[in-house]
Amino acid sequence: MVEQKSTVAPVKIDERDWPLVMEFLDHLRQAGMAEGGIQDFPGPAKHFLIWADLKAVPIGAVDVGVVRRFLAHDCACPRPHGERYQHRHMATRSFRTRVIRFVHFLEETGRIHNPVPPDEGRRRVGEFAAHLAEQGYSPGTITAYSRSCRHFAAWLHLHRIDFAGIDDEVLERFATHDCICPGMFLHNARRGYDYQIKLRVFLRFLVSIGVMRRSEPSGDEEHGGLRPFRDWLRRHRGCTERRSLVHIHAINKLLPQMGDDPSRYDAALINRVMLQNLESTSRASVQIMCGALRMYLRFLAATGACAPGLVGAVPRIPRWRLATLPRYILNDDVERVIASCDPITPRGLRDRAIILLLARLALRGGDVANLHLEDIDWDNGLIRVAGKTRYAVALPLPQDAGDALLAYIEHGRPIVASSKVFIRSIAPFVPFSTSGAVSIVVRDALTRAGVDNANLRGAYLLRHSAATNMLRSGATLDAVGALLRHRSPETTAIYAKVDTTLLAQVTQPWIGGAA
Repeated sequence: MVEQKSTVAPVKIDERDWPLVMEFLDHLRQAGMAEGGIQDFPGPAKHFLIWADLKAVPIGAVDVGVVRRFLAHDCACPRPHGERYQHRHMATRSFRTRVIRFVHFLEETGRIHNPVPPDEGRRRVGEFAAHLAEQGYSPGTITAYSRSCRHFAAWLHLHRIDFAGIDDEVLERFATHDCICPGMFLHNARRGYDYQIKLRVFLRFLVSIGVMRRSEPSGDEEHGGLRPFRDWLRRHRGCTERRSLVHIHAINKLLPQMGDDPSRYDAALINRVMLQNLESTSRASVQIMCGALRMYLRFLAATGACAPGLVGAVPRIPRWRLATLPRYILNDDVERVIASCDPITPRGLRDRAIILLLARLALRGGDVANLHLEDIDWDNGLIRVAGKTRYAVALPLPQDAGDALLAYIEHGRPIVASSKVFIRSIAPFVPFSTSGAVSIVVRDALTRAGVDNANLRGAYLLRHSAATNMLRSGATLDAVGALLRHRSPETTAIYAKVDTTLLAQVTQPWIGGAA
């Protein structure tokens, strides 16, 4: 049997390209790569050069699109000595990584122009890791953040995008890209939510050091001209920042249903939109929407964008005051919640101080979150809170709450450049921004204490419990109203119903129950 010779002709490639491969290998040696690893790089580099020669692609024109074409091509490329390349090798991650490493070598030696410096991403990720360490992040967390950011930096360099050009469209492209990035990165179709959170932290850091420009507001505040509405709320209605954001959030939900042209609003549209929301949202939420919509229509009428009479078209959502009982837990359960906080740990010291302030002084979650060091008058045993108003009120600081507060400030509070009392117990060590953090502290303490008989599990539960237990102990409604800082006795009247044992003694038999 006569052996058939291969009919594949040797590839015609410029002999100058082979010294290029040898130069690439020397480059890897200078970078510290071992000989055992270097031996796997000549094949992918030669294959890429042969394919580029067959497709008449100049070296200087190579970009990420060319690389993707090469990695996806139906290979019939001949080897220099007549054999063919094996197509199955091209699907491996190691092959892609070696091709990208060769392209990076061509960029570093000036044969391919990439406007993004090759070490820019690595340097910025290193600075970010150092920043996280200064903020007190654990080594494991820093490693996880750095891995996600290195992937992002590698992708930016591959696509020739500098940090100043990052926007929402770039982030979406990265989240959904078909990954050929060099390195052991996440290669699924869409990077997860946790991946995106890490990148957002990285981008905020880049903005803070001036590498990136701060992105323009989008969506929430700018949609439908809501920034002028927000300014109008502050200037003409005296709304606080928090109340303004509540109105903005509600109007953002309604605008897609109502449209962006206020001149086309009418009573029928307003009623139809509110009824639609009533079917899918709680009654309390729709009440908030109605209040926000009335305020928005007043703003539009003041600016001449719609008819003034439309304010009256917003329906009234019936929700009778005093129709429900305040939700509370008994004193024994409150003490169990307080005792669930471990005074040995910084977090336990903080949580104990928070819960004692809520339970003893019936503070709101916002009172605790916005408490500053200068609000505590240690000499006179007072604490100043503003509540929902702009006027601070001095309240007596109970002994156990004061002791817990002092123990936290001295032994548990991180040293930060903020005058707010309560700080996150894990990095980043920043103050509480909203009352939601206080509600989370209460929720976790209720879980630890095994108190599962309350359907309200936030900061307001302890406020209601303090008022209810005070009234059941014999205090007057006036005293309860003074503790709760109610401006009207009618607001305190709801607590008149909580002493069900006493009320049962004065109830009359229901005539409908007679035989």
